[in-house]
Amino acid sequence: MQDLKGEDAEMIRINRAVYHDKVMGCWLGKNAGGTLGEPLEEKFGREEMYHVDWYPLLPEGGIPNDDLELQLIWLQLILQKGPGITPADMAQAWMDCIAYNFDEYGLSKENMQKGLLPPVCGWHNNAFKDCMGSPIRSEIWACLAPGCMETAARYAWQDAIADHGGGESVYGEIFNAVLESAAFIMDDKFRLLEMALSSIPKTSLTYRSVRRSIENYKKGMAYEDNRNDLMNAFYNPIAQYSPLNLGFQTIGWLYGKDFGDAICKAVNCGWDTDCTGATLGAVLGIIGGASALPERWIAPLGYEIATNMSTGGIRNLTAPTDIRELTDVVCREAEKVTRYWGCGIVFTDDPCPEGGEYNEDAEIPAIELPWLEDYKPNALSYPLGTLEAEVCYDKDAAVTGDRASKLTVVLSNPHPVEKNIEVCFRMPEGFTAELVKCANGRGEKSKGQNGEKFVLKAWGETRLEIEVSAAAGAVRDSNRGYIIFQTEGWPAVPAVPLVLLGGSRWLVSELYEGKHLEEACGLNEEEVFKTQPEGFREVWRTGNDLELSACFRKQGIVYALHYIYSREERDVVLGVPNNGRMKLFLNGKLLHRTVMQVPLRANLGNGGAQGDGSNYKVTRLEKGMNQILIKLENDITLKEGQKSHFTIGGMSEVCTKNHGMPVLDIRRTVFPWEDHL
Repeated sequence: MQDLKGEDAEMIRINRAVYHDKVMGCWLGKNAGGTLGEPLEEKFGREEMYHVDWYPLLPEGGIPNDDLELQLIWLQLILQKGPGITPADMAQAWMDCIAYNFDEYGLSKENMQKGLLPPVCGWHNNAFKDCMGSPIRSEIWACLAPGCMETAARYAWQDAIADHGGGESVYGEIFNAVLESAAFIMDDKFRLLEMALSSIPKTSLTYRSVRRSIENYKKGMAYEDNRNDLMNAFYNPIAQYSPLNLGFQTIGWLYGKDFGDAICKAVNCGWDTDCTGATLGAVLGIIGGASALPERWIAPLGYEIATNMSTGGIRNLTAPTDIRELTDVVCREAEKVTRYWGCGIVFTDDPCPEGGEYNEDAEIPAIELPWLEDYKPNALSYPLGTLEAEVCYDKDAAVTGDRASKLTVVLSNPHPVEKNIEVCFRMPEGFTAELVKCANGRGEKSKGQNGEKFVLKAWGETRLEIEVSAAAGAVRDSNRGYIIFQTEGWPAVPAVPLVLLGGSRWLVSELYEGKHLEEACGLNEEEVFKTQPEGFREVWRTGNDLELSACFRKQGIVYALHYIYSREERDVVLGVPNNGRMKLFLNGKLLHRTVMQVPLRANLGNGGAQGDGSNYKVTRLEKGMNQILIKLENDITLKEGQKSHFTIGGMSEVCTKNHGMPVLDIRRTVFPWEDHL
């Protein structure tokens, strides 16, 4: 159903008391499902199912969970900024309030701290953009926009792109938010599922996973068989992979006989158990309300939301953590939100069918989100008043010393008057930026006093193709410049940021064919090299992926040599997450080797320096130049080929559970035999 806007639109009436009961049911159900599944969550999915029918662990008040905590921060943001929050506001809340560095949280926050905004901070160098960090945060948007599915979806999209830009998880959060928003005014599970599915692309894996779970159920497939079919069809070893988990969440709902049975069935499917249980618990809590939730599951947890604020997972939290107070605040704020967006919702104290008027016999309306079709995960928009600019990155948001970085700026003129524009660049020392093409239908660019000149037609737009180059020694971890537009006869507009993150520079050996990890390859692995080793070639990486699979044509060993310049001694987490085996040497000494072979899980090393339980090590970087030597062995039995990343994470002084915080102010682009420092 589309949101209804305007004075002449048919209004949906929602009874305040019933709505209040449903919001409270949402939070109580979310807490119950998360507490049920959290003790079973693992790093990697397992083929065997669980068989729980009660909380495996039941501390008083439940178990702290980011599924709930982060939504308190979003409510706090709405209270501070009002309903018209932007993705940039949400990025600021990440910086102010969230200390977690799990997986996509740490990788996207690193991008934010280095200067990138949503959605690019969620898109660039993020191996977890298809994971569950955002689908678990949908309830606050549904509760603030009950029956306003398009509004809930828009909020969910703004939320998800910060740490999942370009990923399946954006669709996962939109799906959940639409379903939960609609659940305030209707309760048929199949209608709700169809409505939510209509809001996301049919080509997405999230759509296909949920659709397949429904079709299997309608064919009469048994619960376990449906689960196994989805596992095989959408398998990913990472437990937090969202398309598969959205399917498991749906299976729990379809086969569950009641609240407890449903959340247990979702959790028993495995993979990201706290997330599937928590979201389904919230959905059932909305549909039935708190008054219908079984006391057996709810009473042991009480009304206080357990948080990790005391251990530093979140900080600067002022939103209420008591579910009763939280519900009161959300209900008051929802009336402001729905008025602000003109959603066609009327809250009333008069009786309404099931708390909200909606014709259950009507055709299931599709949720139309035209802005989702225009969404570009690699683009940043800047409304400048006189002009509008969209900066589009090419394949990544990084700069390297071996090639030019390409960007496209779409410059629009939202006025009925033609403009004469001159563009110039302000870049860091050692950088050059060049406007290589200007296509606007009025001829190519010409030389101006300070830069290039061109004409922008009334109501028109032009595409500016830009190339940025840098000398190796000039590249820093964050490289910030500006695009300056001067419009003749018009007020000045702000400069447009041009941010490129620093790539990393490596030396890579030839393949030592037939060799294994413990065999000598003729290279002194404990040498600190003062000159470039013979047989090594220079390569640049724009992110953490070492991209060495092409080097492994057969069984063998490849070495990767790298240098990190640090201005001070510092404790870090070094990781070589990979799906084969490795040895890691720091400054000529063996630091770590693969404990056991695991699938690739390339985070910043959260969880006590055991990001994948095998390939991470806490250590100390020396002040000055540090040499990294990685010895990688290929596993020729792997169909996907050799995959390996290199990560460096900091050590949190506040939250001991969240090692792997972003590391800033280091150099990874110079060699010790060069005079670039």
